[in-house]
Amino acid sequence: MIDQRTSGFLSEFLDTPNRDPAVLDRFLLQGPDGGRRGAKPRLKVAFFDFWPEFDPSANFFVEILSARFEVSVVGNDSDLAIVSVFGTRHREARTVRSMFFTGENVRPPLDGVDMSVSFDRIDDPRHFRLPLYVMHAYDHLREGAAPYFCHSVLPPVPPAREEAAERKFCAFLYKNPNCARRNDFFHMLSARRHVESVGWLLNNTGSVVKMGWLPKIRVFSRYRFAFAFENASHPGYLTEKILDAFQAGAVPLYWGDPGVLRDVAAGSFIDVSRYSSDEEAIDAILAVDDDYGAYRRYRSTPPFLGTEDFHFDAYRLAEWIESRL
Repeated sequence: MIDQRTSGFLSEFLDTPNRDPAVLDRFLLQGPDGGRRGAKPRLKVAFFDFWPEFDPSANFFVEILSARFEVSVVGNDSDLAIVSVFGTRHREARTVRSMFFTGENVRPPLDGVDMSVSFDRIDDPRHFRLPLYVMHAYDHLREGAAPYFCHSVLPPVPPAREEAAERKFCAFLYKNPNCARRNDFFHMLSARRHVESVGWLLNNTGSVVKMGWLPKIRVFSRYRFAFAFENASHPGYLTEKILDAFQAGAVPLYWGDPGVLRDVAAGSFIDVSRYSSDEEAIDAILAVDDDYGAYRRYRSTPPFLGTEDFHFDAYRLAEWIESRL
């Protein structure tokens, strides 16, 4: 369920003429008080075993915790160690409290750490659900791929008929070859209407998109549809892939989390697993592509509003962490 504070703020904000997205960003990241507190307690934070591109000094966790603490990032001897799954350095951590985080399809530990944050739907006071797309929405902002953290929360502006016609049909951008479900659907759809693979995997364009969110979203913005298949299917496992397509103004073709409709609004994307066969799913995709009115309805539907769950109010995670320190 959406937090009542968030629900009230969103309702008022969306009814406001000439609304300023920076105001919504401040609320979602810093909370109702906008980070306006008295003297903030100091908090030394260390990060262990994150992915190579992760910047310990400027990231989602530092952003949301800075509304409540005077945060300093240290190498070790911390008040809070945030550990992930890309290594074993966390075994050397000297810390008062530890928090596990993963966006990968890995079950979070509930024993051995003080708290866990992951995509999993676990009913336990030691666990907080944060789908990876929320953290990546902040990374998109930092890299300039989206103008605001709340960009995907705002009602989308659908393309005019002429703009939609100028876009190509569908993009496929992957490097990981280890998902037969995704690869097979690419071949089946491309046999009916040409899909451009613009990444390393199954490339058919002769050039490969550079790494990074900005190049990816810029390329996706040239297409009406974009593949958003996960690496695997598991309840709650919902990564940045669907967000990337939304940010680019493409309709996502999704496969993965069987409970995706708890997070993402029906009618904003095409979930191929909802069809009785891949042939039926492809027929539906092509029918939407051939009907501007149907395509426009998909592109007009806010993907993260009116859903059962809402996770962009990142201040709730900061509150939860604060309560467990």
